[in-house]
Amino acid sequence: MLKDTNDITDTREILLAILSNSGTLAGISLALVGIMNLKPDNSKLGTVTDDLYIFSALGFVIVCYLVFFAMRLLHTNRITRLTRIIDALFLGSLTMLVVAGFLMVYTFV
Repeated sequence: MLKDTNDITDTREILLAILSNSGTLAGISLALVGIMNLKPDNSKLGTVTDDLYIFSALGFVIVCYLVFFAMRLLHTNRITRLTRIIDALFLGSLTMLVVAGFLMVYTFV
């Protein structure tokens, strides 16, 4: 989480925001895989870009599932550890998405 909070209401709001953003970014990642496959050139760099988009989409979907599980555990002690996992996976997927975006621009240029 961006901030360590002990308030259940703040944690719930942050998790819901992450859930919404993860679902949207997973869809965008899958759409970008389709866009990458429109270009007939199948270079090695294009394949790496496709893989990065697929793995980032998978990471965002896993984040969505983990947020659902975390919403059920809001009143337990395990929520702190689970939110750290969610944060790390979300950041990793977002980083892969950005790197793949730069590679896509380089591939099309």
